[in-house]
Amino acid sequence: MRKTILIIGVALALVNVVYSFMRDAETVLFFGKDINIWVYRLIWAFMAVLIFNAYRKEAKK
Repeated sequence: MRKTILIIGVALALVNVVYSFMRDAETVLFFGKDINIWVYRLIWAFMAVLIFNAYRKEAKK
């Protein structure tokens, strides 16, 4: 069950990054603050990497 949740988390993070390229915005609202779109993409990409790493560790068990 945990592996499925991790896969869904990675997919959602990657979809968020891809979708951010389709929007025509220079800033986005993230937790109530306007931040640069590239910082936003970097945050979501980093989250995808972290979740994928957790998935790999879980799959090794």
